Amino acid sequence: MADNVRFPVPDIVRRRAEVEGLPGRDWLASLDDNLHELEHDWGLTIGQAIAGGSTAFVAEVVDTAGQISVIKVSTPGSAIGRREAEVLTAAGGKGYVQLLRHDPARHAMLLERLGAPLHEFDMPYRDKIDILCGTLLEAWMPVPSGAAYTTGVDKANSLAMAILERWQQLGRPCSQAVLDTALMYCRDRAAAWRPENAVLAHGDPHPANILEVPETDGRRWKFIDPDGLAIEPAYDLGVLLRAWHEGIAGRHAHDIARSHARHLTSRTQVPAEAIWQWGYIERLSTGLHLMELGEMEQGQAFLTVAEALTQPEGH
Repeated sequence: MADNVRFPVPDIVRRRAEVEGLPGRDWLASLDDNLHELEHDWGLTIGQAIAGGSTAFVAEVVDTAGQISVIKVSTPGSAIGRREAEVLTAAGGKGYVQLLRHDPARHAMLLERLGAPLHEFDMPYRDKIDILCGTLLEAWMPVPSGAAYTTGVDKANSLAMAILERWQQLGRPCSQAVLDTALMYCRDRAAAWRPENAVLAHGDPHPANILEVPETDGRRWKFIDPDGLAIEPAYDLGVLLRAWHEGIAGRHAHDIARSHARHLTSRTQVPAEAIWQWGYIERLSTGLHLMELGEMEQGQAFLTVAEALTQPEGH
């Protein structure tokens, strides 16, 4: 690293950029100059990078009036297939962090400053689920016309392909029955997609992607880092269901997991079967992805639950 670099890049962000090849290396080489230019163009003083993300340089900034906000400059590869700025613009601060300024050429966004993420709060996962559901109800909106968002068909088909490929590459770490169930559910969700039933969904609404609104004492929350999908609301709820492992073991594992899906329905009025299917797909996909990244124990935990859910109810 050069001695005159003013904005050191966190190691995890640097590694992500380097994995992206030449575009990522170019991004690293030009980042310091881009941040200097953004300071000038937007009238800001940029602080040092803050922890939390792995695909962007994120730091607090102060403008000439003394107002504090957050700048985010994403790696070029992390922006592919995502419509973060478009979702934030469409939301206008409702359910999502407020987008204050955007420079697409430099993958830069100026965002309102929020508080701590939900995953840092010591509370039962069920309570976090209720916060997430309430904020999703605020955040979901009609799909804007004229934009080519990833659809429910696209998402189901891409997940099916990724699951099959990773299952084979990892040496078939779960049973054929688990794989077949997930692929069946992918076909079901693709067939069920209808544009009139789609919302502009977050795409990855886990507890690290929702932050407390300052000075509201946990009463208001907003999402960050949306992918932006034109998909049924059940997909976002399936993402919540995939990590709800509590109590899912033994003879009644299936019944307990089904009760979790029904709880999500009780909070949102979204049909439980669609939530169940997306949750199962996401659980297997996430487990395989974690194992692919070398997180074998964490990934296996997802697969173990998927195995339990594939058994007949009550067995």
